Amino acid sequence: MKVTGWSQGLDVTADGEGVVSHAGLALLRRLADQSGLTGGLSEALASPRLLIHDRGRVVADLACAIADGSTAISDFRVLADQEELFGQVASVPTTWRTLSEVARGGSEALERISAAVAQARCRAWAAGTARHGALPGVRIAEKVLEGVTCIRLDATVTPAHSDKEWAEPNFKGFGHPPLLSYCDNTGEPLAGMMRRGGAGSNTVADHLTVLEEAIAALPPAYRRRLMVTCDGAGASHGLIARLDGLATRPGYQLTYSVGWDLGAREREAISRLPEDSWQVAIDHRGQVRQRRAKNACPELRCAHERCWIEQAHVTELTGLLREGPGGDQLTGWPASMRVFVRRERPHPGAQLTLFEAEDGWRYSLWVTNLPTSLRGWRANPAYIDAAHRVHARVEDGIRTGKDCGIGHFPSHDFGINSAWLATALIGATLLAWLRLTALDGELARAEPKTLRYKILHTAARLTHSGRRRHLKISRTWPWARAIATAWTRLNALPQAP
Repeated sequence: MKVTGWSQGLDVTADGEGVVSHAGLALLRRLADQSGLTGGLSEALASPRLLIHDRGRVVADLACAIADGSTAISDFRVLADQEELFGQVASVPTTWRTLSEVARGGSEALERISAAVAQARCRAWAAGTARHGALPGVRIAEKVLEGVTCIRLDATVTPAHSDKEWAEPNFKGFGHPPLLSYCDNTGEPLAGMMRRGGAGSNTVADHLTVLEEAIAALPPAYRRRLMVTCDGAGASHGLIARLDGLATRPGYQLTYSVGWDLGAREREAISRLPEDSWQVAIDHRGQVRQRRAKNACPELRCAHERCWIEQAHVTELTGLLREGPGGDQLTGWPASMRVFVRRERPHPGAQLTLFEAEDGWRYSLWVTNLPTSLRGWRANPAYIDAAHRVHARVEDGIRTGKDCGIGHFPSHDFGINSAWLATALIGATLLAWLRLTALDGELARAEPKTLRYKILHTAARLTHSGRRRHLKISRTWPWARAIATAWTRLNALPQAP
């Protein structure tokens, strides 16, 4: 059998009819309409001028195109080139003008867009909870924390490969450092701030702004029990004071977990810790974090104690810092704040401080306001540590977000790039809502690249019968049934007013 025989007898012509590509993109567009996102954006961007293309429709379509893989405004043609399926779509110049109008509207226009997305989120989450019974919980090791909405804050760097307004050198090169917030329950972005290239990683005002916007983006019912996490780069007096104030509101619960710096007072406290105060840390499966010893027996799954070395430990430092020989060294910080420390064996090539190099352990600290009266697994220091370490999941959101428009800003103009960032966040949000409301199994956990291949970029035949159109996906496509089922579920959603 010839390995090149697949092409024998194959002719390629350009005279086909009724065939559309990117047919799965209709799911995102339908979701935007059914959730009320398109209508909300139309109201938010209403213009007194008589326009051919509604600006809300343009932004919603651009968000769909970004979710589909567009990395430049010219890629918006992915919808216009499928006019038989999507109807008349705005041109690329009109899309540029729309983003320019949003840029001229400044923060007020962006706030109106955020409000429209928040209203649509209420409907999307209501549909998701009606389907699943509840919003997904927060995974902590092998446990699931139910009934809590988790917000994760983190900054990233979007490189600029040409001269762009307010792009500046940074520790990763040259570009802008947007600050983002994600909902850990659904994996969707809640808020984002486009910042000048020189913005610091621990700028208090920026973190407070994004935090407030993230909370406002949540449906009201999901603001009462919150968990907020942030790495050490964002830790500051102002942020923790604000979190403490939010936690003391009557009728609300808020717990935070924020990274903490390893300073002289912390090193002194660690040096006074008795060895038996350390508790073994756990991994993402709830099992002891350990590795095989060099002189371990050949049996890889043995239970010999000598064959395994504990990799990490955790303990609390609050008592030594509050009531140690030096007195209270946490004056000025909230009384409810507790300090924890984790030590772990450094990996080869790790950059250690002199203290860590001498001690042989690498230390990480964080603070939380979990009450000491708490009982159950959440009060266990190992799970308190695990709850902080899963903040790293925000990196997954940022990584996939960079695959949805955040990894490249298309314009020299800072305002247009801010509008693009807001639109890109909407695109990532639509993908999260699609997983929540219409997909099952592996597709409900799939990342953008997988969804594009299996769902969004699917080709189909568009036929007409009477006054109806029929989008027919090949029965041999492995995910044809999933696409058809998703369309049925989206059509069954309550129509937004």
